[in-house]
Amino acid sequence: MDKPPSPIAPTIVDPHRPSTAPTPPSDTTSLGARYEVLREIGSGGMGRVFQARDRETGEVLALKVLRPEVAAEPSMAERFKNELRLARRITHKNVCRIYDFNRVDALAYISMEYVDGETLRAQLDRGGAMSASRVVSLARQICTGLAEAHAQGVIHRDLKPENIMIAASGAVKLMDFGIARSLHAGATTTQTLIGTPAYMSPEQVQGHRVDARSDIYALGLILYECLTGRRAFSAPTPVAVALKQIQDRPIAPHSIRADIPRALETAVLRCIEKDPARRFSSVERVATALIGAHESGAIPSAPSRRWPWVLAALALAVIAVVWRQQPHPPTAPLPPQARPTPVVTPPSAPAPAVATTDAVAQVPVAARNERPIPAANEHEQPRAAFEKLREAAEAGDATAQFRLAQTLFKGSGTLRDETQARTWLQRAAEQGHTESQFALGMMFERGRGGTRDLRAARSWYERAAATGHDGAKKNLARLTEQAPARYRGAR
Repeated sequence: MDKPPSPIAPTIVDPHRPSTAPTPPSDTTSLGARYEVLREIGSGGMGRVFQARDRETGEVLALKVLRPEVAAEPSMAERFKNELRLARRITHKNVCRIYDFNRVDALAYISMEYVDGETLRAQLDRGGAMSASRVVSLARQICTGLAEAHAQGVIHRDLKPENIMIAASGAVKLMDFGIARSLHAGATTTQTLIGTPAYMSPEQVQGHRVDARSDIYALGLILYECLTGRRAFSAPTPVAVALKQIQDRPIAPHSIRADIPRALETAVLRCIEKDPARRFSSVERVATALIGAHESGAIPSAPSRRWPWVLAALALAVIAVVWRQQPHPPTAPLPPQARPTPVVTPPSAPAPAVATTDAVAQVPVAARNERPIPAANEHEQPRAAFEKLREAAEAGDATAQFRLAQTLFKGSGTLRDETQARTWLQRAAEQGHTESQFALGMMFERGRGGTRDLRAARSWYERAAATGHDGAKKNLARLTEQAPARYRGAR
């Protein structure tokens, strides 16, 4: 019987790996008519980079002089020219500008913006793992640069710490779009893939069509390395690393550094999902999730202790208002329809997350949207508290989004609306809020607030379980045990 084909058919080439053959020094004397070469600032598999001054304008810039064997190959030079045309579309403060591709005699070179700083690789090699706030700060700038590239229809395809410059001012510059490709281009047709295996997405390794989510995968690997001080996948050979990109899952970052916020970890791990459909759909969503995860990272994963006080105050306010409106003596019981049913947890014990979430998911479907919005002069205090909660949720507070979803699900002080509850849960879940991920999984599993989607339910359970959520682990195990075949693509 014939052996099945290897999952990695193409040859993988790292364009920045130094050649093992001796490299003759680049003859830059022919540049002297236009440029004053100041110093060499770097080298790689494709060429050497020099700092130079333009004699015409006086501007200091960088010149990447291609290696003779690269410059002499017509197809290679033409590929660079075509793809540099794509890179020149991008004009953004977080992207290093590409100016031109020129030839002088036998010398071929690319002129580009000069950045006074060092690469992210140099910083990682020198200092190792970074703080969560530092990583999020870098990620925000990387995301804004990538967002502009993607908006122009260009994907990087070789994003890695070596291609991220950090200026002396702290500004981040994405570099080397030399193997960038149009989002509208077809799949790779040759048997050679150019890229760096340690930061290549599974679809890129296998020669499949790539899109913006491939850059998101590479970004996730970079952030993983920044947080932990080590690469997500390491092996003796490039092919072995590439196989790990397809088959293996990385060690959870918090297993390496216990101080990494779980929500931030969840956002990073979502970037490096093997299936592109399970990653963030855009770098803008990555940035939003990372910022939200970091802001909520200082809060323990359990519900904050301030929330029981808020709920207790809200419950007492409801009881007081309803009591005053009753025509009965103070000793008369409240009518059943007016009797509040809040759950008040003592300040010394946070509300049990799983039980609270289960309560949300157990409201009968028939009860949806039954309670009308109170009149303007009724329940004024609960409505004010609800509006403040909504404002906090709209400002991006994941915990407030989760509580707002609970309020909408129960119809406390407003219209019961499961659809909106599910929307707010998803916004919080995408920021890495574990309880929201768990609750959203249950809503998808039970068809609450929308269609029933078992695949989505399993996905959200997996993300919550990855942070150590016991309820999510149990539900995930239950789904797998009951009907494992249902989750291989079927709903």
